[in-house]
Amino acid sequence: MAETFYQRLSALDATFLDVENPTAPMHVGAALLFDAKPLTLAHGGLDIERLTRYTKSAVDSIPRYRQRLEWVPGFRHPVWIDDDRFNMNFHLRHTRLPLPGDERSLKRLVGRLFSQHLDRSRPLWEFWVVEGVENDTFALIVKVHHCMVDGVAGVQLLEALLQIMPEAKEREPLDWKPRPAPSRAELLRCELRHRADGLRKLTHFMPRVRENFRGVANVLRSGMKPAPRTPFTERDISPYRRFDWTSFSLDDVKMVKNALGGTINDVVVAATTGAVRRFLLRRNANVDQMKGFRTLLPVNMRKMGGPSVGNHIAMLLADLPVSEQDPVERLKEVIRLTTQLKKESNQTGGAELIEEVADLTTKRLVSDLYLAAMQLRTYNLVITNVPGPPIPLYMLGARMKAIYPMVPLMRHQNLGIAIFSYSGALHWGFNADWESFPDVHEFVDDLEASFAEYKALASAPIPEVSASAKASAHT
Repeated sequence: MAETFYQRLSALDATFLDVENPTAPMHVGAALLFDAKPLTLAHGGLDIERLTRYTKSAVDSIPRYRQRLEWVPGFRHPVWIDDDRFNMNFHLRHTRLPLPGDERSLKRLVGRLFSQHLDRSRPLWEFWVVEGVENDTFALIVKVHHCMVDGVAGVQLLEALLQIMPEAKEREPLDWKPRPAPSRAELLRCELRHRADGLRKLTHFMPRVRENFRGVANVLRSGMKPAPRTPFTERDISPYRRFDWTSFSLDDVKMVKNALGGTINDVVVAATTGAVRRFLLRRNANVDQMKGFRTLLPVNMRKMGGPSVGNHIAMLLADLPVSEQDPVERLKEVIRLTTQLKKESNQTGGAELIEEVADLTTKRLVSDLYLAAMQLRTYNLVITNVPGPPIPLYMLGARMKAIYPMVPLMRHQNLGIAIFSYSGALHWGFNADWESFPDVHEFVDDLEASFAEYKALASAPIPEVSASAKASAHT
């Protein structure tokens, strides 16, 4: 008899199932734009059969995409088992934009697709192939539940789907057979054993608890402090989404970094802070006196050679300096804040410790913190920045032109911002609540204006020092 298979979700992975509700689906995603010509058939449509066969072969390298959720009886802890009714045609879907297939129509479609929950009785992902996009383009809309991947694991999905050479050889799908699932009694026995072992292992955590006590305290203190009420927060959002995007040249971002200081991520956060300030000023908010406008910054905790699925992130909270009028001083303050978060407050170590203890005992240690933070509305905005490949990638010879990522909204959020670097550009995706944040396009305009201000400052010539000034400097 074949050995049964299951894999337990980590506490953090399971938390993304717990915090999901009817108005806040917890899938991550992206809109990928491709050159359609290499995959266009004589009748003008895409070669969907070839795309389906290719996607099947890509999924062969990521077993999680053929697994579904099961629940431990009594404890309701989720586990992964192989889906014995896996059907690629359910997950790879096909649609077409109405003429003229412009960018606005595509963004509206992406927003509608991101509004829809994934079916929990099946593997938690969908790909939508969208034909009829203007300029000989097709789109691939990707939706994957956050309990399966974080941003870095999403990059590894792209590695399975995309290639660095346009003429790369196609792989034939393998003959896959699901492994038998454990019985409910077996799941219960294994969960009881896991928790008993976890309690014994807790004694080994005491030195780390003492070492990271300050970090744990900072996580709890930051996570329980309400953020100010702004147009970026809502008591309960609608179930419908708007999606928008923009792109910046990575060379321009590096120019700002080199001229004004900080890292690429610091420039991203500072430009976003400037956009928030512009957006609030137009709404007559008292921005100059605003303190504690807080952003959630996911930080990658995945170790080299670690697992390619699941979440390995720490959620850090930082107060953005939206009251600072001067853009250079604003960037300096962002650099100070991010340095403090990474080196002084030890929030990452504290968050990692809480998650490890929850893995050994109960996921409620993490999920209850998330639910309490949602209730208190402890942050105004999410900004996640994922490094991607610096070179062009291809799918069946079709070059990927751009990729616009999506971060899900918690039920109190109106806007989430995700950034992905690819082939010399930073691609920004803006996921917004349809009803309470209808002017997401204005925020995108504010971001572009904020970054243009930094570009102008970075490229401004250094003023020459006059001879008399030089002489006085030496006296």
